Amino acid sequence: MLKNIKKWFEIIRAKTLLVSMASVIMAIALAFENGGNNWLPAILCLLFAMLAQATSNVVNDYADYKTGCDNENSLGPDRKLVSGEVNIKTIKRAIILLVSICFIVGLSLIYWGGWILLPFGLLIIAVAFCYSLGPIPLSYNALGDVAVILFFGIVPITFTYYILTKEINWEIIAAGFSMGLVVDELLIVNNVRDEIEDKQFNKITTVGIFGSKFMKKVFLFNPLIACGLGFYFMKDICNYTTWAIAIIPMLIYSVSVYMKLEKYKGKQLNALLGQASLEALIFALTVVVVTLL
Repeated sequence: MLKNIKKWFEIIRAKTLLVSMASVIMAIALAFENGGNNWLPAILCLLFAMLAQATSNVVNDYADYKTGCDNENSLGPDRKLVSGEVNIKTIKRAIILLVSICFIVGLSLIYWGGWILLPFGLLIIAVAFCYSLGPIPLSYNALGDVAVILFFGIVPITFTYYILTKEINWEIIAAGFSMGLVVDELLIVNNVRDEIEDKQFNKITTVGIFGSKFMKKVFLFNPLIACGLGFYFMKDICNYTTWAIAIIPMLIYSVSVYMKLEKYKGKQLNALLGQASLEALIFALTVVVVTLL
């Protein structure tokens, strides 16, 4: 039983779900600070985001297996389709189940956010598929970073905030963009690791276009820019000095991960995937702590 649970945790890449959790947690903190303190839709937003990411992860595994990007020689973590622990039929059923639950949770949020949420919810689910599948899969055409910034940063934070407060402003969009930059750290690590393999399978990424040396510098500056934007979107919540002090742990941690990125090679980079995901959670918790002061 426990072995089976562990297997499915690995299939949905449970460790990486920290990034979708972080985005919504940050939005909830900002919304609660502005009077949007309704726990039920907040929890449902968190569940929807995690389900959408889990769906995207499983679809990505399916797509990479079908194209041959994931194989026994891949540098990434072991994939259950490649090892034969699960088959295509089981993965398809898992995708259908995840999408169904995601759709039900999304529909329930219409009660608080209105029918305007429906097309955007459907778009989020569609992107979970289009990221890896379709005639122009986003992750295969150097659009993965754009998709991450939009759908792991701006979209979940903006719409969670809207559902809880019934308003959207430039500050919350800036907060979403900043979180998107931090979440992009995970994708950069992944693409640096797979740079050679991706070229072999004609998978175009920003690492393939600009080179790993340049994208490692982007990795370094993403959290710096995100924290810098905090001086704007947190200006009505705390003073500049408070924010400057609060972001110190985040900056120290992100630089430490960057130093490992410069040092690690090949499969060693798998260890950084979880650490890069943790950056997003630390950033979100920084905002939470400041709002509680």
